[in-house]
Amino acid sequence: MSERSPRPPLAVGFVTVIALLVAMVAFGLSRMAQITASLEKVVNEYNVQGSLALEMRRNSRERSLLLHSMAITDDPFERDDLFLELRRLGGQFLEAREQLLAMDLSERERTLLDHQRDLSAVAGPLQYQVIDLLNDERFDEANRLLLQQAIPAQERALRVIDSFVALQQEHNREALEVTVAEFRQAHRWMLILGGLTVLLSAVVAAYVMRRVGRMMAALTTANLRLGGVNDELQRTRDLLEQRVAERTEALYRANEQLREEVEERRQAENRLERLANYDPITDLPNRTLFTEHLKLALAQGRRRQLRVGLLLADLDGFKQVNDTLGHDAGNQLLRAAGERLRQRLRDEDMAARIGDDEFTVILGELNATADAGVVAQKVVDAFAAPFHLNGHTRRVGVSIGIALYPDDSSDLDTLIRYAEDAMGEVKRMGRNHYRFHGPATAEVGN
Repeated sequence: MSERSPRPPLAVGFVTVIALLVAMVAFGLSRMAQITASLEKVVNEYNVQGSLALEMRRNSRERSLLLHSMAITDDPFERDDLFLELRRLGGQFLEAREQLLAMDLSERERTLLDHQRDLSAVAGPLQYQVIDLLNDERFDEANRLLLQQAIPAQERALRVIDSFVALQQEHNREALEVTVAEFRQAHRWMLILGGLTVLLSAVVAAYVMRRVGRMMAALTTANLRLGGVNDELQRTRDLLEQRVAERTEALYRANEQLREEVEERRQAENRLERLANYDPITDLPNRTLFTEHLKLALAQGRRRQLRVGLLLADLDGFKQVNDTLGHDAGNQLLRAAGERLRQRLRDEDMAARIGDDEFTVILGELNATADAGVVAQKVVDAFAAPFHLNGHTRRVGVSIGIALYPDDSSDLDTLIRYAEDAMGEVKRMGRNHYRFHGPATAEVGN
């Protein structure tokens, strides 16, 4: 009785293995394309919206500084120049806001922008009343109106913009978390398909070995009866061994490809995690990671009764470099500034980039209030040397505001706001130095 041919079962087994491999690769490529498209949408859409909101915030802050400058200058020609710059910034602010409104925004985002518009409608006339009083040389009335009504109204509008920026960052973080989850789900499916492929490969290999063993036994028995068929049997055996070797090699290559796919997805997850926590231009921690580290530093300072310092640094003249030399030179300046800042800190301190030209430094375990001023002066001195940007030499200073835990506040948001207030005071006093928050420690470094 003759043996049943092994070819149909073998063919079915190998075709199934190949089909699983093809399905696994197709699934991986399809999911990668979908996740990549989703990630590009997150990066492009939310980054554009965030940049426009930051531009509105920067313009509002610079308009407040210009009003201060108009109030303290005695030169009417300088006041006219400042007024023209104020109007130009106002036009840029409205243009950025119109671009935001033209985008696909959520109902909550549009509500914030409408609220900001209402607050700006209150702040704008107050600013122009200040300008009219200055033009009439009624300086005392202008200063009172500026400090008591115009600046607080502008700050309320600015806080709404900050809420919009925070909402954008929350959406960005949620979208990144969804993308990471999709990556992990695709990774699990790849592992499942890979496991099925390996299992089926083992079954096919076992079946092949069993069939080969049975065929070899049958051939040996036939050889004893038919001594003249040894050459044919040998050729059959060699052919079967060659096929087994070829299939084994094919399975080995498939398993290697599977391991490479798994490694690529692991590296993609690592890149996504770094993108969510680090600034792509300076490679410094971004606002999200900075906030987490500041919370940890305040909690540690509270447990160990230690002083924590927060430095908020803003580059003086970054916008001029960006406008005159281009964005490439601006990015080069940001990288060089981040490196100079990092070189002046201790190993336990942390620097971060949280805005367009804004950097922060967390100083842990300060022995005295003056230690924060020493670090700030080192940073100011580091910016004394010129920057070389694409064949051009530019000098860019830095204005630093300092707030201390627990001296100024134990609340994270209040501490950040105090550092911003101190930095704004440095801007108004001439820039390129530092200042502590609060009347008790309002020291200024040259």
